[in-house]
Amino acid sequence: IDGVEGAHEFLLMDDFSGRHGSWVHVAEFFSVAEGKLFAPGNLRAAQDNEGYKELIDYYNTNKYQLRYTGGMVPDVNQILVKGKGVFCNPASPTAKAKLRVLYEVAPIGFLMEGGGGKTSQGKQSGFAFP
Repeated sequence: IDGVEGAHEFLLMDDFSGRHGSWVHVAEFFSVAEGKLFAPGNLRAAQDNEGYKELIDYYNTNKYQLRYTGGMVPDVNQILVKGKGVFCNPASPTAKAKLRVLYEVAPIGFLMEGGGGKTSQGKQSGFAFP
Protein backbone atom coordinates (compact mmCIF):
# COMPACT_ATOMS: atom_id res chain seq x y z
CA ILE A 1 0.00 0.00 0.00
CA ASP A 2 1.52 3.30 -1.03
CA GLY A 3 2.42 5.53 1.88
CA VAL A 4 2.24 2.77 4.50
CA GLU A 5 5.64 1.79 5.89
CA GLY A 6 6.61 -1.73 6.91
CA ALA A 7 4.90 -5.07 6.58
CA HIS A 8 1.76 -5.71 8.61
CA GLU A 9 0.10 -8.79 10.06
CA PHE A 10 -3.67 -9.08 10.32
CA LEU A 11 -5.76 -11.72 12.06
CA LEU A 12 -9.24 -12.74 10.94
CA MET A 13 -11.38 -12.96 14.06
CA ASP A 14 -13.20 -16.28 14.10
CA ASP A 15 -14.86 -16.12 17.45
CA PHE A 16 -18.40 -15.46 18.52
CA SER A 17 -17.87 -11.90 19.67
CA GLY A 18 -18.97 -8.69 18.02
CA ARG A 19 -15.69 -8.72 16.05
CA HIS A 20 -16.42 -12.04 14.31
CA GLY A 21 -15.42 -11.83 10.64
CA SER A 22 -13.32 -8.69 11.18
CA TRP A 23 -9.64 -8.27 10.32
CA VAL A 24 -7.62 -7.05 13.30
CA HIS A 25 -4.15 -5.49 12.95
CA VAL A 26 -1.89 -7.49 15.30
CA ALA A 27 1.73 -6.75 14.31
CA GLU A 28 3.98 -4.63 12.14
CA PHE A 29 7.51 -5.29 10.98
CA PHE A 30 10.04 -2.60 10.11
CA SER A 31 13.44 -4.27 10.20
CA VAL A 32 15.04 -7.59 9.42
CA ALA A 33 18.66 -7.68 10.48
CA GLU A 34 21.44 -10.17 10.06
CA GLY A 35 21.21 -12.83 12.69
CA LYS A 36 22.15 -16.41 13.39
CA LEU A 37 18.95 -17.91 12.03
CA PHE A 38 18.99 -19.62 8.64
CA ALA A 39 16.28 -21.33 6.65
CA PRO A 40 17.77 -23.29 3.77
CA GLY A 41 15.51 -24.33 0.93
CA ASN A 42 16.35 -26.95 -1.69
CA LEU A 43 19.02 -28.67 0.42
CA ARG A 44 19.51 -31.27 -2.31
CA ALA A 45 21.26 -28.54 -4.32
CA ALA A 46 24.15 -28.67 -1.83
CA GLN A 47 25.16 -32.04 -3.31
CA ASP A 48 26.43 -30.50 -6.55
CA ASN A 49 26.45 -26.75 -5.86
CA GLU A 50 29.77 -26.29 -4.07
CA GLY A 51 29.05 -22.68 -3.05
CA TYR A 52 25.78 -23.69 -1.38
CA LYS A 53 27.46 -26.59 0.39
CA GLU A 54 30.10 -24.20 1.75
CA LEU A 55 27.37 -21.79 2.91
CA ILE A 56 25.49 -24.54 4.77
CA ASP A 57 28.76 -25.74 6.33
CA TYR A 58 29.54 -22.15 7.40
CA TYR A 59 26.13 -21.78 9.07
CA ASN A 60 26.54 -25.10 10.89
CA THR A 61 30.14 -24.44 11.95
CA ASN A 62 29.23 -21.01 13.32
CA LYS A 63 26.25 -22.41 15.23
CA TYR A 64 23.48 -20.66 13.35
CA GLN A 65 20.00 -21.73 14.40
CA LEU A 66 18.41 -23.94 11.75
CA ARG A 67 14.83 -23.21 10.74
CA TYR A 68 13.64 -25.80 8.23
CA THR A 69 10.02 -26.64 7.53
CA GLY A 70 10.37 -27.43 3.85
CA GLY A 71 8.22 -24.42 2.99
CA MET A 72 9.24 -20.88 2.14
CA VAL A 73 6.20 -19.14 3.66
CA PRO A 74 6.53 -20.47 7.24
CA ASP A 75 10.31 -20.04 7.20
CA VAL A 76 10.16 -16.44 5.95
CA ASN A 77 7.34 -15.65 8.38
CA GLN A 78 9.57 -16.80 11.24
CA ILE A 79 12.37 -14.53 9.99
CA LEU A 80 9.95 -11.57 9.89
CA VAL A 81 8.62 -12.31 13.38
CA LYS A 82 12.12 -12.76 14.86
CA GLY A 83 13.43 -9.73 12.96
CA LYS A 84 16.58 -11.53 11.84
CA GLY A 85 17.82 -14.33 9.65
CA VAL A 86 18.22 -15.51 6.08
CA PHE A 87 16.21 -17.72 3.74
CA CYS A 88 17.97 -19.14 0.69
CA ASN A 89 16.84 -21.44 -2.11
CA PRO A 90 19.51 -21.88 -4.80
CA ALA A 91 19.42 -24.28 -7.70
CA SER A 92 21.98 -26.76 -8.96
CA PRO A 93 22.39 -28.82 -12.13
CA THR A 94 20.43 -31.73 -10.63
CA ALA A 95 18.16 -29.92 -8.13
CA LYS A 96 16.24 -27.09 -9.75
CA ALA A 97 14.70 -24.42 -7.51
CA LYS A 98 10.93 -24.87 -7.47
CA LEU A 99 9.81 -21.43 -6.34
CA ARG A 100 7.56 -19.55 -8.76
CA VAL A 101 8.30 -15.85 -9.21
CA LEU A 102 4.71 -14.68 -9.69
CA TYR A 103 3.03 -16.62 -6.88
CA GLU A 104 5.79 -17.08 -4.28
CA VAL A 105 8.99 -15.11 -4.77
CA ALA A 106 7.52 -11.72 -5.71
CA PRO A 107 4.79 -11.52 -3.02
CA ILE A 108 7.02 -12.80 -0.21
CA GLY A 109 9.94 -10.66 -1.43
CA PHE A 110 7.63 -7.64 -1.43
CA LEU A 111 6.69 -8.33 2.20
CA MET A 112 10.33 -8.89 3.20
CA GLU A 113 11.51 -5.64 1.60
CA GLY A 114 8.53 -3.81 3.09
CA GLY A 115 9.46 -5.24 6.48
CA GLY A 116 13.04 -4.00 6.20
CA GLY A 117 14.67 -7.11 4.74
CA LYS A 118 16.52 -7.64 1.47
CA THR A 119 15.93 -9.88 -1.52
CA SER A 120 18.44 -11.18 -4.03
CA GLN A 121 18.48 -13.36 -7.08
CA GLY A 122 22.18 -13.98 -6.50
CA LYS A 123 23.64 -10.86 -8.05
CA GLN A 124 21.10 -8.09 -7.48
CA SER A 125 17.71 -7.32 -5.94
CA GLY A 126 15.05 -9.97 -6.40
CA PHE A 127 12.98 -7.32 -8.19
CA ALA A 128 15.63 -6.41 -10.79
CA PHE A 129 14.34 -8.40 -13.74
CA PRO A 130 16.26 -8.40 -17.02
